[in-house]
Amino acid sequence: MKKVIFIGVTLIVIIIFILFYVPVSYVRAGYGGTQPEKVRLAAMDRLEREPFVVYYYIDHKGIATEVIKVMEQVWQLVQKRLNVDLGQFRIAIVAPRGERPNWDGAIIEINGFETILMLLGWQVPIFPLWLPYPIASLEELGSSELFSLYWAMPHEAVEHSLVKKVYHDHKARWIGDGLAEYIAYMVSGALAVKVQRQALKSRQSEIQNLLMSEVNRNRYSMVQEFLYGAELKEGIEVAGYGVALAFWLQIAQRYGEGVIKEFWQRISQKRFPNAQEAARILSELTGEDIWTKLQNMDLQEVLQTLERAAAGSTRL
Repeated sequence: MKKVIFIGVTLIVIIIFILFYVPVSYVRAGYGGTQPEKVRLAAMDRLEREPFVVYYYIDHKGIATEVIKVMEQVWQLVQKRLNVDLGQFRIAIVAPRGERPNWDGAIIEINGFETILMLLGWQVPIFPLWLPYPIASLEELGSSELFSLYWAMPHEAVEHSLVKKVYHDHKARWIGDGLAEYIAYMVSGALAVKVQRQALKSRQSEIQNLLMSEVNRNRYSMVQEFLYGAELKEGIEVAGYGVALAFWLQIAQRYGEGVIKEFWQRISQKRFPNAQEAARILSELTGEDIWTKLQNMDLQEVLQTLERAAAGSTRL
C-alpha cells in the first residue's frame, strides 16, 4: 500500500513539474521556404510580471519591458470594458541580433503533451512576437508587426480563456473566435487604430474572396461552416472570422457593449454550455432569435457592418 502511495505521489510531483516548470521546447523562426532556426526558450532570459512572462535575448531587454507595458494596458482595458480577466500569458520575442536573417516569420512549436495541456486550458498560452528587423523600441514598428500585440495576442488570450468552457461543442466557435475578434477590435480601436484599420480591411477582403469564389453564395452559417476542430475549406473557414466579428459588432451596435459583458458573465457561470444554450442566453438579453441569426448571416450585411466599422476607425 505504501509503495502504491509513493508511486502516486511521485507521479503527481512529476506532472506538476511538467505543467509549471518545463518550458515549451522552442520557437521556430523562419518558414515558408526559408531555412528555419530553432530558438530554445530555455536558452533565453525571462522577464516576469504577473500575469506575464516574456522570453527574450539580453539585447532585447528594453523591448521586453515595453511589451509587458503594452500587455498591461491591453489586459486592463479588457477588464475595465467587459470585466474579462484574460489570465496568464507568455510571449517569446524573436528578432535579429546581428545581420538581418532571411526569415519570414516565427511560430511556436510544442510537443503533443503540451498541445493537449493548452487545449484543456491547463497550460499557459505562449505567442511569438516576430520582429523582422533590428529595433531599439516598439515605436519603430509598423502596423503589420504591431498586429501581433494589439490584435493577435488579445485574440489568443480570449480564446484560451474559453477553450475549456465552450469548445467541447465544435459549433461554439462563434463564441470563442467571435468574442476573441471583437475584443481584439476593441483593444486595437482604443490603443492602435492603424492596426484596427488594417485588420478590418483584411476581414473584408476574406469575405469578398469567398463571394468571388462562390458566385451564388449570399449567406453564411456559423454553426455549420465555422466549426472548431473540423476539416474546413480554407476560404470558408477564413471568412468565418470576419462574419463572427460582424455578428458581435451588430450586437454591440444594437444593444450596447453591456450586453456582451452580461453574456460573458452568464456564460462564465455555466459549467460547459453548448452553442445552442449560449444562443438562448443571448436571445434572452437581446430579444432576437440568435440561433436562427447564426445560421443565416447575410454576407452583404456583414460587409456593410465591417465597412462602417472601418470608416469609424478612419475618423479616430
